[in-house]
Amino acid sequence: MASKLIQCKTCGADIAASAKMCPHCGARNTTLVYRQLGALLLTVVLLAIFIAVRIALNGTPATTTARPAATPTTQPPKTAFTIGERITTKSFEITVDAVGLVDEVGIGGQYLTATPAEGGIYVTLDVSYKNISGEPISAFKTPSFYLIDPSGVKYASDLNASFYYALERNPDKKTFSDLNPGITVNDNLVFEVAAELFGDSEGWKIRVDADKDYEVALP
Repeated sequence: MASKLIQCKTCGADIAASAKMCPHCGARNTTLVYRQLGALLLTVVLLAIFIAVRIALNGTPATTTARPAATPTTQPPKTAFTIGERITTKSFEITVDAVGLVDEVGIGGQYLTATPAEGGIYVTLDVSYKNISGEPISAFKTPSFYLIDPSGVKYASDLNASFYYALERNPDKKTFSDLNPGITVNDNLVFEVAAELFGDSEGWKIRVDADKDYEVALP
């Protein structure tokens, strides 16, 4: 089949429509170039229409947002305890065994008994603690105990009354020697407070100073 003829845009001679150049003057066949560009543009337009139709029919794919992994919640270490409840620290197992309210301590007699000042009362404290650290602990680094009033005022133990109470209770606290691993000792303390302030003990606490501070509510 004979090729379609067109006129050269430059010299006007008849040339084949599919010829890239004019064989007479050598000019480029612009008609063929435009035809090729038109075919390419048509292809692009048809492809765009095809994609638009597919999206309209199938819907836009949902975007999935990955949720961050849940962070495990860690409960804060317990710092509030009750009488008889064991407190476990890095170095100790501590228990406030009993709290009493008395107006005299000792084993009797004029020189072996202590009484509070007028208007005062004694709060007695029986405690025990065990070295669980695996190393000897100096007597100066063993737990300390304080009485705390409802407003946060800290009372130190009465050394004189505590001495007489120790005669009565016969504790085995290590006064100057180290507390060796695995050893449990018992200690007894006395706090002197105004009877009218102590009332029914509501709001009063025992503070235990060990590896950190702990509180034991009075009943």
